[in-house]
Amino acid sequence: MNNINNEYKDIKHMFEIKDLQLGGITANELEWAVIFPPTIDWDYMRQRPQQIMEQFSMNGYEVYYCNKTQSKTKLYTEISPNLKIIHNNSCFIRDIVPKLKKIGKKIILWISWAKLHIYLHLYQPDFIVFDYVDDFEAWRPYLKPMIEKSNLVITTAKILMDEIIRDYPDKPSIMVPNGCDIGRFKLGKTMEKPPELVGHDGPVITYSGAWANWVDTGLVEKIANNYKQSLVCIIGVEYGIKVPRHISNLKYLGMKTYHQLPAYLNYSTVCIIPFRINTITVATNPIKMYEYLASEKPVVSVDLPEVRNVPSVYIASDHESFIENIRLILEGKIGYREKETYAWLEGHTWERRFEKIDKFIKEYINNQ
Repeated sequence: MNNINNEYKDIKHMFEIKDLQLGGITANELEWAVIFPPTIDWDYMRQRPQQIMEQFSMNGYEVYYCNKTQSKTKLYTEISPNLKIIHNNSCFIRDIVPKLKKIGKKIILWISWAKLHIYLHLYQPDFIVFDYVDDFEAWRPYLKPMIEKSNLVITTAKILMDEIIRDYPDKPSIMVPNGCDIGRFKLGKTMEKPPELVGHDGPVITYSGAWANWVDTGLVEKIANNYKQSLVCIIGVEYGIKVPRHISNLKYLGMKTYHQLPAYLNYSTVCIIPFRINTITVATNPIKMYEYLASEKPVVSVDLPEVRNVPSVYIASDHESFIENIRLILEGKIGYREKETYAWLEGHTWERRFEKIDKFIKEYINNQ
């Protein structure tokens, strides 16, 4: 038991009642409630969970999005009539979940962090959806129990889908890649030039996302050294490693909000996905690719399975071809193919993704 407590001590506090009385929540009359347990804060690097939960809330579901950061003084924030951000998960489980069940709500539990599998029962779910989004080595020990407890599995990449079909052939599953809010990134055209870019008149080469050990730092340094007249901008959180500070035209701009990001992408010349090729990245369907393209920027990427055959994405097999593709873009010899790319993007919006998810869930429910 002590070993179990130690293994889960990083998440245990989010499921412990502290005898707090934070008041209640008035549920609406919708039949279904979707609960997203603590995984990533609502306002932290808007990604797939926030996008999908927002889609649920706009399409006839009541959504409770539980923040990872816990509060002792505030139970929830209402984002919209059907979407509430929960700030104290323990009190939500103790005080609100039983009320939802009492009034006849049916609960869908949507999980994207497999380590939470030991706490799923606390939400009294009617069924569980596991959104298998990344192949992190640290998450591997929890994958099997999570999948076994799930009714449905959704994957973001073909390599993950193939794994589920191979190892869990009887588990209902579908692949639903990431998507894009096209309208959000079109707004970049109406926004002022970000202050960090004011005064720079040359090309801007941008990477947006977590700066972690899956980023090929050496490649990014080569890009900066090869294009001295360009500003190489890194936007996002430093996740375990630091962005190099010793190259004058390589700038770390820090984390930007989802509302700020379109401006930075709009004023970029080319956007990049400079990942190392490993088990994590080959299973990644990068949201940044969709956001770059929606900002009408050509993309240079390493050869990831999930970015192949996408218009305006130029794939490099090594450092030399990566740098060469950037040169061709800067010289105007290749670039953004607007008509073709927008036609592709319109089939890859979050609305389209949700339609597929909703159909999958409803078919499962109707067949029970």
